[in-house]
Parts: sequence; structure tokens; C-alpha cells
Amino acid sequence: MPGADSIATFVEVVRRSSLSAAARSLGLPKSTVSRRLQRLEQELHTKLLDRDPRRLTLTAAGRGFYESVVSAVDALDAAVASLERSSQEPRGLVRLTAPSDLGRMVLARTLVAFSERYPEIELDLIFTNRVVDLVQEKVDLAVRATRVTRGDLIARKLCESELQLAASPAGASKIDQSAGIQLLEQRAFVLHRAEGLQQTLRLERGTGKSAKTALLRVSGRLNVDDFAALAELVCAGEGIGLLPAIHVQEGMRTGRLVRLFSDWAVRSSHVFLVSAARQQPARVRLLSRFLIDAFAEFGHV
Repeated sequence: MPGADSIATFVEVVRRSSLSAAARSLGLPKSTVSRRLQRLEQELHTKLLDRDPRRLTLTAAGRGFYESVVSAVDALDAAVASLERSSQEPRGLVRLTAPSDLGRMVLARTLVAFSERYPEIELDLIFTNRVVDLVQEKVDLAVRATRVTRGDLIARKLCESELQLAASPAGASKIDQSAGIQLLEQRAFVLHRAEGLQQTLRLERGTGKSAKTALLRVSGRLNVDDFAALAELVCAGEGIGLLPAIHVQEGMRTGRLVRLFSDWAVRSSHVFLVSAARQQPARVRLLSRFLIDAFAEFGHV
């Protein structure tokens, strides 16, 4: 009889259509995945996959075998997961990465609550604005405020992301918001990753057929690559800023920022929870569910 590991590996290869992607999902070397497939074909005396440098294709026998075993593999995965949940207190290390501002302003307090609920789970937190390679750096989960384009990563939407206009209270008092948003083109901005200290902002108001768009050509003498620094400069009265909603909300809470033209915003990409493996330990699944529930309370960040 073929081993269960070989059959489960075959199912994952078919689902991923790639030895490399299956290896990453299973947390195995590609060579191990290849050997398991070869051993399975030898034990069955049947060719299951046609391989060429570009793709894998199921043979007729391979397709029939896959359809026969896939439900059993899923049932086995579910049984193992159920046993993990019902056994003992979840414990062990989970590595999580997130952008610096999301980590500091949203995740930190959320993870305090998680740690109180699951005291045996250890957290290794990497708050950085660089994109961490989850496989190479052995990171379990990532919170990302950018579109996920790699097909071998599993992404789950957490919430919306939105950029909003804001100024210091003194700066906002000099702006007549009834005069129309285009007047902001005459004001100094603190820019974010602009080229040549000029930038075109595409703002939206409303949704559906009633949606409106405004293009603002703005300029300023300050340009930064970090939203936390941008928020501090705007609070100090150095100009208007287009900031993530979490920074605007925090500034309004402390009285250091005033939101401008609140009907208008830049609809940014969503915030995603990203992982590299389909099969995850119970501790990782617990943190995933906790973050999904926590972010559901935010309209946008």
C-alpha cells in the first residue's frame, strides 16, 4: 500500500500545479516532494503525472486516482486539525510581520488581548515596511496593505484601506471647505514618495453611479517615505497630508489633526492576512482567526 504522506503530497501537487508551490505549502524541500511522487508511481505501477519544464499534467489514470483520494486526504487533514484543537492548551511560537504603522497603532493592542487569551503561545513580531519573504525567513503570517500578486501565497481580506486628507487645527482653520476641494491645489502639502516635490492625487466621493472623482495637482517642500513621519509633520503645521485613516483617527482623537473634506478619500488597496502554507499548526490558525475577527471591527484603516 502507498504511504499516506505520498498520497497527500500528490494531492497537494495537483492542487498547486507545481512541485515548488506544493513544497512551500507542505514545508518540505522540493526534492522530497519529487521523491514521494516517484515512489508513489512505483508503488502503484502507474504513471500519474506528465512532467515538462513548464507544467505538470495529470494522466488519465492520475486524474482518476486524484478524484478517488482527494476527499480522504481532506478528511484526514480535518481529523488531525480536530485532534489538535481538542488535545491540550495551544502553545509554541508564531512569527508575524506587518507594516510599522499598522503594527504600532492597530496590532499591538490586538495582540495584547490575544496573549491574554492564549498565554502559552509565544509571538515573534516583525514590524517593518519592507516586504518579508515568508518562506525564506520562516514567518507564519503577514498583515499587508498591498495587493498580493504571488500565486503561491494565500491571502484573506481583513478590511478596507483608505487615505484621507488632514491638517493641523491651525492649518485647517485657514481653509474654507465650502469653496470646493480644488482650492487645495493652492496649499502646501507634505508629500509621500513624490517625484520632484509634486504629485497628482486621485480622490473619490460616493459610490456607484453617484461617484465623483477629483484630480488634485499638489506640491510642497517636504517629501517623506514614511506615513508616521508624514503625520508628525502635518501635526506640526508643515502642510496638508494624505494619510491612512488610522493616522487621521489617532490625530483627531488627540486633537492634533482635523480631517479635511471628509466626503473625499483615496480608496487604497485592501489589508490582507497572508500565509505561505495551506496546512498550519493550531496556534497559527488561532491567531489568524483572532486577527480576522479584530479587523472586522474596523471599517477601514
